[in-house]
Amino acid sequence: MGGILAVLSPSKRNVVEHVIRGLKLLEYRGFSGSGVALLQGNKIAVYKDAQRIDVVAEKYNLRNLSSWMALGHTRYATHGKPHADNTQPHTDCSGGIAVAEDGAIAGYELLRDSLIVEGHKVVSRCDAELVAHLIERELWNVKNFKEAFKRVVAKLEGFFSIAAIDSSCRCIAAYTRGPPLYIGVSQDFIAVSSGKAAMLGLADKYFKLGEGEVAIVGEDGVKVEALDGTGIEKTFSPLDVDPRYADKDGYPHHMLREIYEVPEALMRTLYSVQERYLEFAARLVAEAERVFMVGNGTSLHAAYIGSYYLTELAGVTPIVVSAAEFPLYHVSNVGPGTVVIAISQSGETGDVITSVFESKLRGAAVLTITNYIGSRLSNLSNLYLPIGAGPELAVPATKTFTSTLLVLYLLALRTALYKKRISADEYRASIEDVKKLSRELREKLQSIEESAEVAAKALATCRSGYVVSRGLTYPLALEGALKLKEAAYIHAEGVEAGEFRHGPQTILEKGIFSIFIMPVEKQALQATYALLSLSIEKEATTVAIGFEHDQKLEEMSEVIKVLVPYATRHLAPIALAIPLQFIAYKLGVILQRPIDSPRYLSKTVH
Repeated sequence: MGGILAVLSPSKRNVVEHVIRGLKLLEYRGFSGSGVALLQGNKIAVYKDAQRIDVVAEKYNLRNLSSWMALGHTRYATHGKPHADNTQPHTDCSGGIAVAEDGAIAGYELLRDSLIVEGHKVVSRCDAELVAHLIERELWNVKNFKEAFKRVVAKLEGFFSIAAIDSSCRCIAAYTRGPPLYIGVSQDFIAVSSGKAAMLGLADKYFKLGEGEVAIVGEDGVKVEALDGTGIEKTFSPLDVDPRYADKDGYPHHMLREIYEVPEALMRTLYSVQERYLEFAARLVAEAERVFMVGNGTSLHAAYIGSYYLTELAGVTPIVVSAAEFPLYHVSNVGPGTVVIAISQSGETGDVITSVFESKLRGAAVLTITNYIGSRLSNLSNLYLPIGAGPELAVPATKTFTSTLLVLYLLALRTALYKKRISADEYRASIEDVKKLSRELREKLQSIEESAEVAAKALATCRSGYVVSRGLTYPLALEGALKLKEAAYIHAEGVEAGEFRHGPQTILEKGIFSIFIMPVEKQALQATYALLSLSIEKEATTVAIGFEHDQKLEEMSEVIKVLVPYATRHLAPIALAIPLQFIAYKLGVILQRPIDSPRYLSKTVH
C-alpha cells in the first residue's frame, strides 16, 4: 500500500521533477520505500529503493533524467518487509510493463504460487508485482494492453487501486476498487494520483475515479469506461487544495485526516491480513496452555477489547497486562505452551519489546500485532499480523486503534472457526458485516464530525470530567479519556459505569463533564440511561455516544448526542471510537493545542 502518482505529458514536457515533488507530498501514505518508472525511448527504466523519495532521487540522479511519462510510488510495507526488491513500481518479466498499487489484493499466496508455476520470475513479496505478471500473461492472449489490464483487474479481489504504464501503447491505465484515485488535467499534463494535493502544479482541474471504473490516459487525453467497455462521462472540478496543507492532503491536521481514513483503513486491514498467517495465529492461540496480551497506552486498551473478543467468540480467556507491569509480576508464569500476544502500532515500544524478549527466553511463542512490519517487534516475534492501516503521523492514535481492534476481531473469529465454535457461514457473514460498517461509516463521517463539534464546544468550558461505559465498550472509556488528554490537554478519567455511583458521582457539578458511551449489553444499557439522568440533574455537561435510532436516548433532550450507524455487537467498539476521536480533536482545536504533536509525547516510547 502507499501513494501512487503517474504523469503523462501529451506535449512531451519532462515530468520527472513533478513526480518527485508529488511523491514527497504523498509520504503521509507511506515512507517504507519509493521509486519511479520512466519511459526511456521504447523501454521502461525503474529506479527505487527502501528509502524516502529525496534519497532515491539523489541516489539515482533522477533530477537530471528526462521522460514525458512516469509512474511513481511511495510505499508503506504490508506484503513484504521494507526492502529494495519489495519497493514499487514493479515490472513484468519483459520489463515493458510497470505497476504501482495502493491497498491490498486478496489471495496473494495462491496467485504468487500459480505465477511461479507458469514460469514467471517473481522477485518480491509484494502483491503489486503479481499484477504486472498477470497483465503480461493476459497480453499473450489479447495483444492489447488496455484489454489485458481490464481483464486482470476484473478478476482480482481485495481493496486496492492500481496504475500501470506500458512501453508499447505509451499510456497509463488506472483502476480502483476502494482506495481513492484522482485524475487531474492541465494544458500540458495529465496526472493519476492517490491524493489531490500531489497534483498541485500539475493540474488545474480534476475528477475522482469511481469504484470499478477504468481510466486510460494517452497522448490524446483521458478516457473513462466501465469494465464492459461502456464509456463514462466525468465532470471536472477545480483543484481545491490549500497549499498550506498540501503535505496533509488538504486537511489542517494529520489527526483529522487520519480519522477520516478510518473506513478506508478498516478495508486495508481486512485484506492485509493474509489468510495463511491468520490461520497459523488462530492455531497458536487455540492450542496454547495460557495466553497473555501486552501493550501500552492505546494498544493496551485495544488488548482489553480483544480479550472480550477471544473470551466470547473463541472460549480463550487471555490475561491482559500493561507491558510495563508484565516483566515485574507475570513473566515468571511464562514458559513453553504460553502464547504472548504483543501489540504495538510502531513495533518499537520499549516495554513491549522487553516483555517479548523475556517471554522468548522462557520458551513462549510470540504473536505480534503491529502497523510496521519492519520493526524490531516483528523481527523478534514467531509470527506477526499486520495492522495495515497505513502510516499514522499524528501522535494521538486513531485509525491504528480501530484497525487493531479489527485484527483482534479477525483473530478471535478465526480461532472460533478453528475450534468449531462458529461455522464457515457465520465467519463469512461477520466479514461482510465489516465491509458494511466501513461503507456506512464513510457515508456518515461528516455528520459525526459536526455533532462532535457541538459536543466539543460544550466541553470547552469544563475543567475536568469522566468518560463512562460498561461491558465490551468499557475499554473505550479508557481510550476516550486518553485521547482528551493527548489532543486537548484536558483531564479526563475513564470509569466503568457500574462503579460510577461508588465515588465518581460525588464531584458531578457545573464545570464537570460526563461522556457516556452507550453499552451494547441490554442490562448495562438500561442502567446507563439512569446515569445520564443523574449527570443532568447535577448540572454536569452530559454527552452520549451511541447508535442512531435509539428512541430512549433521543427523548433525553438535555443530553448532547453524537450518534453513529448501528454496528453488530463486536464491531460496536470500532464504530463508537470515532466520535471520541472527533470530540478530542475538536476540543483540541478550540483550545488551540498542537494537535499532531502534543507536548512531552512521541509516537514511539522507548
